[in-house]
Amino acid sequence: ATSDAAPVTGSAPISTNDVKDYKATSDAAPAIGSAPISTNDIEDYSSIIHPSIAEIIKLQEIPEVEPLETLTLREIAELEASLQIGDTYNYDDDDGWKSDWGGNLQLFDKEVIVNRGYLINQPNAKPAKVKYCDWVASHAPGSKGLRGLELLLRFVYNMKDTPAMAKKIMAYCLQRPAETSEQRLEFIVEATQRTSYDPAVLQQDGWTIKKADTPEEGEAFHIGRRIMWQRHEAIVIAFTPDETYSGLWKAAYIEDLETFDLEPGELQSAIKKWENKQKQAQKKRATVRNTPPLGSTRFAATANYKIGGIENGIVLAVPTTRAAQGVLWPARVRHVSEVTLPLAAGARRNSSKNIVQVVFLAPFWNGLSVSSKGSNSKDPYSLGPLFEFDNIEVSERNFQQYPFETVSMEKIRGSFRFLSLPNTVFSRYLDSHRIAVALKAYASKHILSDHASRSEDQILASASLTESHALSVRTPIFPQVALDVPFEFILGKLPHPSEFAAATMTDDDDSDVEPTIDINAIINSMSPPECFGKKISPTEQATSILTPEYHKSSILSPDPNFTPAIKVASKTEGQSDEEALWSMSKFASDFLCGLFQTQSSSNDLAIDGLAYMEKLLRSLVAKLRQLSIVFQQYTSIKQVGELKNILCQCLLVKGHGEDSLECGSIPPGVSKETIIVEWRKACERIYKRAVSKLSSAGVGNDITSVITDSRCNGHITQSGSFERPVRIPAAIKGAKLAGAGTNPNLSLITHVEDPYLDLAENVVVPKAHKVSYIKRMKTKIASIQPNETGVPLTDDSDGEGGEDTMGSRGSYTAAIVGVAASLKAADMVVGGQCVNVFCAVRPPGHHAGQELRSMDAISNGFCLFNAAACAALYATTPRSQGGLGLRRVCVIDFDVHHGNGTQDILCPTFDPRFLYVSLHAGGAHINGYDDEDSEDESFRLRQLGGRKQEGIFPGRCGDTSPHKGVLNIPLGRRVTASAMGTALVSQVTPAVEAFSPDLIILSAGFDAHVNDPLGMGGLTAEDFGSVTEVACQMAYKTCSGRIFSVLEGGYGVPCCVPRDDLFLPNSTEGKLLDLGNDLPANMKDDVPFSLKVKLDKCHAEGFLECVKEHVKGLAKCSKRK
Repeated sequence: ATSDAAPVTGSAPISTNDVKDYKATSDAAPAIGSAPISTNDIEDYSSIIHPSIAEIIKLQEIPEVEPLETLTLREIAELEASLQIGDTYNYDDDDGWKSDWGGNLQLFDKEVIVNRGYLINQPNAKPAKVKYCDWVASHAPGSKGLRGLELLLRFVYNMKDTPAMAKKIMAYCLQRPAETSEQRLEFIVEATQRTSYDPAVLQQDGWTIKKADTPEEGEAFHIGRRIMWQRHEAIVIAFTPDETYSGLWKAAYIEDLETFDLEPGELQSAIKKWENKQKQAQKKRATVRNTPPLGSTRFAATANYKIGGIENGIVLAVPTTRAAQGVLWPARVRHVSEVTLPLAAGARRNSSKNIVQVVFLAPFWNGLSVSSKGSNSKDPYSLGPLFEFDNIEVSERNFQQYPFETVSMEKIRGSFRFLSLPNTVFSRYLDSHRIAVALKAYASKHILSDHASRSEDQILASASLTESHALSVRTPIFPQVALDVPFEFILGKLPHPSEFAAATMTDDDDSDVEPTIDINAIINSMSPPECFGKKISPTEQATSILTPEYHKSSILSPDPNFTPAIKVASKTEGQSDEEALWSMSKFASDFLCGLFQTQSSSNDLAIDGLAYMEKLLRSLVAKLRQLSIVFQQYTSIKQVGELKNILCQCLLVKGHGEDSLECGSIPPGVSKETIIVEWRKACERIYKRAVSKLSSAGVGNDITSVITDSRCNGHITQSGSFERPVRIPAAIKGAKLAGAGTNPNLSLITHVEDPYLDLAENVVVPKAHKVSYIKRMKTKIASIQPNETGVPLTDDSDGEGGEDTMGSRGSYTAAIVGVAASLKAADMVVGGQCVNVFCAVRPPGHHAGQELRSMDAISNGFCLFNAAACAALYATTPRSQGGLGLRRVCVIDFDVHHGNGTQDILCPTFDPRFLYVSLHAGGAHINGYDDEDSEDESFRLRQLGGRKQEGIFPGRCGDTSPHKGVLNIPLGRRVTASAMGTALVSQVTPAVEAFSPDLIILSAGFDAHVNDPLGMGGLTAEDFGSVTEVACQMAYKTCSGRIFSVLEGGYGVPCCVPRDDLFLPNSTEGKLLDLGNDLPANMKDDVPFSLKVKLDKCHAEGFLECVKEHVKGLAKCSKRK
């Protein structure tokens, strides 16, 4: 492997241009044998260096040195081959050499490919890259073996503009005595770093190093000033005028003297941070005496990075190999006592503090090289080793919390869908989680941890002393016997994924959970007496620690493995089948029935709450039983009304029962939380029984509906807007391709009744939006002329903020119809007319807040009224006030932008009725960060590093979660399927199940599609189908599948109508999207050429296909069990 990249003298042709350039720059180079460089030849700068700089930069005296020889043509060729630069390795005008001496000296850290020969035969393999200095050091046999670095220093030494002091420093590092190559490398590293901060080098290179006495004397006044940069302390050491920036300041970090340059704005930012830091320190010193921190602080940003569950040792990590395609894969973090991270001698040791060693579990990528050698296995990804070591840099992107407690086939399949890997990888993926869950369970039960007794400072101190990251200290130390368990043999005995039945929509917690591999039991079986074939006695077995059963706090079917306080028979003697069908034990778990029996046999009034709960449950069951007898005698209209009434009563009783627990004490030894969970299960079972018993053709179970209204087309934006009227016809076409209107179980509703419009306009919208905002919209739209379109609707008195949100005379009605459709959807889903609904309406709404441009957004982002938030408010409004009376509603927003309007309406402060979840593009590294050290608000909102960056609309409001009622998950500048899937599985699902909503509303934006003209996503239409199915599974686990979606973004609709203002042949118009009869005859679609080019790729796949897959996902999940 090393011979592939080994630089051989003469292995590359000599570049004529490079030779000319080198000769031109070396005119002043001293000849061989010329006079040595004397200390007297270098001016003494100690008198002009600022004292604060002299305190930090302590320079070693350099004796006289001999000049370095000029490189021969043969040596230049050898150096180019080693550095992989020059004409042989670069085919453009940039041959790799730099124009200045400092740039060429930085080639010291250039990455070179060390497996070029292997890549010729395996072009898809990952190039192996190492720094040039490390590669040379690894092949150095002795103190004189660093020829590659010596050639580079000699080359830079003899460049024309290299400062004399820099020459002296480079010559001395090569001529001073060194016993080993490691020591010589240390001298070279020190020398290259010194050339960046040595005052003599800086002044000879054109920098001013003398501090000006007053600001009026020039910008050099800042020399010697302390600053904060990238959260680390530094000092300004020099200044130079600059034509582009008017000036540049050179600064050095206090700890390791690494230098960097600052522009004027950046310098002011750094000074301000330092001043605020000093203010904070003064406040702390007034109350407590601070002790200096231990060890390095340069890596503080990542040193404090924590991962939930690291105490069990299992995480998700991104492998460094390109073959892994950047997916997050289960891995075990190795403890610092296991780590043997080799560092090149003399290299900067601090880098090890940001590296964590992991062991990837059952990786799929290492099987590819094995299968390429002629294996005919049908499962080639399982041929590689079961474990693979890797060194991972600590960052939020590379590490995430491991999300699973058990091997749930349903959840593992769901997370696999977002990885964009071949289906044949799933077997390996499943095995990786089998091992991960087993190790996690073993660590949590059998490895004693002292982390609870150790403070955060102690953990960081241990990491500093061991030159490692804190994650390597927090992770447990697995005994070797646990790691040596024959996992490969065990996995070979477990069922292959093909042997499992297809996942179904069910709320049974344990139906798809595979038992966890019990590592402790395996270890015990290898010890006496079991190793002799003798079984442990029941008494001993009872005291042993086994892998616990997993029970989630969500709405689940009766668990056959649940052990109640009192066992209740499902059918008593003499009881008919009909009576048994309606007995309490069919709805309440044995645990809950046992509590009811205990209560009925007790005269203690302290448990009146349970008595009321039992009374509510029995009354509800009796009423449902009676209704099921007479239901078929009612007209179809009355059936729909009676079904809605009984279902709403189920949910009302569900809430009242929870409140009744506050009326008395809980029996000793019984958890209140457990009673609530079991109570919710019982009420949801009655709900499902009601829907099952009272369903009819086209109503109830197995039904999905699509709601739209042609009045939404009356909202006409300007030519060139992404939010075009053709989105509704395209959405209808996509829904029809999924079966809407033709499949009897997938109905298409094309009109929203007027009562819903009245309810929306007069009752619900005023609850969501301020009256002033509504009046402004209504007045603004009413003033638009009938033939006028593309009029700004959300501009303020200064004319700002209306650039994107434009409309026409029909915009107000369209927005009200959109809200009305969402209210109708809530009624249909909660009332049992269907399982789920998709509302194909526009304009979108999730950026519309209580008032204009909510949460400091620059505009309203195409939105007028917030349909999703209005539906949530309507659903939680008491029945006595015309609402549905639900206790909790969850809104999940997967539009590529954060729904600032929805958060502003539902969750400005914590409200126990609502949970808002948003998965969107963004993050502090994109939108800027909040400097905790700053007291100046304007300063705190600056971008990272002080540089101006383009943020993502609507801004920083979605980068953090203000309270537990909001879960904002920014996914970076570009939303990928992997990031979306990981977030859904590891963060969203646990949060939603813990919240246990009565209804889930999806703000369904499809602008994260890979072909969307916004260019901010990487999802396919199939990915959106997977997102839909995962959301529906959450609904089944928590609220019997009650879920509906409201269309938000998604603009990938190709041109649908030819432009009538072009005097061009028809052949130049290009391909048009055929929407057939779904496209109104009078609808125009004027798209500028620049936007049309972006939309043309959506012919292959775009918005229409996303809607199709979304509706298919809803329909697939409409079968309640």
